[in-house]
Formats: sequence, C-alpha cells, structure tokens
Amino acid sequence: MKPSADDTLPCLLDAAARHWPEHTALILPGQADLNFAQWSERVTERALSLKAQGVASQQWVVIRADRSADTLVDIFAVLRAGARLLPVNPALPSALVDALMAAHALDWRMPEPGGRVTAGPGGDTGTRPRPHAPAAAPTALQWRFPADDIRTGVLTSGSTGQPKVATHSYSNHLLSAEGANRAIPLRPGDRYLLSLPLFHVGGLAILFRCLLGGASLVLGGRAEDADHLAATGVTHLSMVETQLQRLLARGRPPPGLKAILLGGGPVRPSLLKEARSQGLPCWMSYGLTEMTSQVLSQAPDGRVRVLDHRQCRVDDNGEILVRGGTLFKGYLRDGTMDPATDDDGWFHTRDLGAWDEHSLRITGRLDNQFISGGENIQPETVEQALHQHTDVVRAVVVPCADHEFGQRPVAFVAVRAPLETEVLRAWLRERLPPFMVPVAFQALPAQADLKVKRQELAQRAEAREPEVLYPEDQIPV
Repeated sequence: MKPSADDTLPCLLDAAARHWPEHTALILPGQADLNFAQWSERVTERALSLKAQGVASQQWVVIRADRSADTLVDIFAVLRAGARLLPVNPALPSALVDALMAAHALDWRMPEPGGRVTAGPGGDTGTRPRPHAPAAAPTALQWRFPADDIRTGVLTSGSTGQPKVATHSYSNHLLSAEGANRAIPLRPGDRYLLSLPLFHVGGLAILFRCLLGGASLVLGGRAEDADHLAATGVTHLSMVETQLQRLLARGRPPPGLKAILLGGGPVRPSLLKEARSQGLPCWMSYGLTEMTSQVLSQAPDGRVRVLDHRQCRVDDNGEILVRGGTLFKGYLRDGTMDPATDDDGWFHTRDLGAWDEHSLRITGRLDNQFISGGENIQPETVEQALHQHTDVVRAVVVPCADHEFGQRPVAFVAVRAPLETEVLRAWLRERLPPFMVPVAFQALPAQADLKVKRQELAQRAEAREPEVLYPEDQIPV
C-alpha cells in the first residue's frame, strides 16, 4: 500500500541494523567487512559531524559519489542529518559543480568522501562551516522520514543536454525497492555487486533494495570480471549490454549467480540468447530516473510484469507513459519544483514502444528520431536490422546533414570480422526501405562510457567512409 502524504517511514539502514545487526552489510575486498550495526553506527557519527558543521534540515548537500565505503556512509549520513542528498559524478569539473549549485540554489558541497562540507555559491546555509560548534545529540537526527518529503536528487540530461535535477522522496525509494524485491527477491546471505554509479538512480536503487532485504553489498571490481564475481560470491548484479558482452567473451560464467538485471537500453536478442544458453539468469528491465529506477522486468522465462507501485501504458502516438508510487516529485528548476506530468498524473517518457502480446517492446526515443527527405527515421529501427548481421557486434545510427534531404543516416558499426561496407549496404537494402539505408558506414570507436553518446558520433559522421570495417584488434597498420 502506498504511504499517505502524512505518513512517516523508518530509516531502512536503522531498521536493517535492528533486524540483522551482525549480518554482513558491506563486503570490502582487502579490508574488514562491515555489518549492518557497524555501518549504521558510522552513519550516526558522520551525521552528527555534519550537523556540527552547520548542515540543517531540508538543505541540499552535493557529494562527489564514488563507490567507496566512505561514500556509502556519507549518503545515509546526509539523510540522517535531515538534509537532502545530490550525488554527482566525481569526474565532474569543479566549475560545473559550482554552476549547478548556483543555478539551483544548493546549499553545501562535500569535495571528497568523508571530508568536511563547504558552503555553495547559491545556497542559504546561514553560516559557514563551524569547526568548533557544539556537538548535536543523536535525538537531533532524523530516524523517520515524511513519506512525500524530497530526500534525494539525481542529475539527468534532457534533449538540450543541460542537466536537470530529478527529485525523489523517501517513499519513492522504498516503493521502488519493494516492487523490485518482489520480482527478484533479495534475502540475508545474498550478495549484490555495487556495479552501477551512485550518482545514477540505478546505483541508489541497489542500496535501498539490499537494505530492505538484508542482502550484502559487494564493493570493488567490475560486473564483467568473472573472477571477481566468483571470488566475492556475488549472487546478484546489474549491468548494461556492453558489460554482458564482455562477460560472455571470457567464456567462463561465474557460479552462484541468481539474477543478472540488464538495463540502460535494449539488449540484442542474439546476445541475450547466448547468455541464457550459458546458463546466465538474465532479467531484462525497463526503467528511468523519473520512476526511481525500474518500471517493469522480464524474467528469464519470458514473463513480463509491471512492478508493484507502477503503472505503464502506451498512448495513441506510441509514446510510453508512466505513473505510480515511484514517480518522482519533479524537476528542481531555479529553486522551484516542476512536477512534469500531465493533468492525469502521467509522465511522458519520450520513449517509444508497443505491447507485443504480454511484452513491452521498446522501439526507440522521440529525441533520436530525425527526418530525411520528408520521411521519419527512427535510428533504433536501422540498428535492429544491422544487429541481425552475423558479423555485426554493435551498431549506432545518427543523422548527418545533407543539402538535398536535410539529414541522412550514418551507421557506426563494430564488427567481429572484416566486413566490406558495400557488401553490408547491399545486405541491408534487402531488409529496409531505401531511405533508411545508411549513406555511410564508420567504425564504432571504443568508448570508456558504457552508454553510447550519439551527439559525439554525429559530429564525426561526415568523415570519409572506409572500404572495409575491421574488428578493433585487426585494424591494418
């Protein structure tokens, strides 16, 4: 049952420390593990320190969120101090953090995990940090949270590329975890790899899911490192398509995995089939920041369910709409809140989809669509066709400016064997309308980021087309 606006909710970390005080909470390779009671004690100490430094209830604290134990203490200490948390990418330049804080009137920044806070340029701290302020009592901390009060923010980029702050209540996080854990149960003894960034809603969702179920968090390592997964006894992990591809390339699936949750975009059917043939328990998911992570999941047997506390439908234009108890509180804009929903409370995702029997098929994004000679081109449609070619590992299609047609499609392709571009073009003409066939093919560059950045590829789309596409390790010198 969704909590009412007047309800208060218990701190999940405090509840876990009471229910499972001696159970391992944080597995830290190379260090001593922490149980739930120890984690909660450190959070209380840190929260008292933040209060002594001047952090007050309802104020925003921006933290550079890596995946260290110190950050996991900071996250819940900010909440226990009664403040609001905004985790950001540690690689974000300081000038951009300053601009963000000024634009949204954010109060405090924490330059490094476990460090002292400093006042932001746009906040209302009332005072600078107080190095000799009297210590606060534990009773001054927040052990319960009003259900609808904003507690966290997550940066999300819109079509303009300008970051927006999507805000969530404690109820959003709790209901998100409840629905996810009913689909894929988490219990004491389970071990979830903290494989997603904590400045993304998916990373925060892992924390709340483990606290609700009493499962352990495994820090360090990578989701595609089978040896690390086996050595740390990981039972659950979240990953994107690229990581799954790397894991399969090693050819030795780790034992003991109960669930692999795949998100961050579509996964090629051929890759999913290969994973399941190796016995990997892959669950597909569809989610978004504005719904506090997952909306629906597809089990290894193909069953699809909209998770509890969520609603999902496709409108007459093919756009996916969502609402429910996990729907965010809105975007923070210049210190005010924009709920970003229609009159019936639906959030328009700008994702395109269609219900196929009992499954939701994601067909693309409105933001990616472009017009070529009067014809609408959905890049994902061309990419799906390319992914059917046996030598294509991955493909991304972007628009390129054209004097006659306005825009034409260009495909960036990663291959597993040398492939002539004219041969690929002829093969594609048998499967797509002429206007959808790319006018050029380019090698898809290796990217450190697991998500493809279409805007960066579009800037490279006018380069001369090679005659042959090569695998990355076979490019002629």
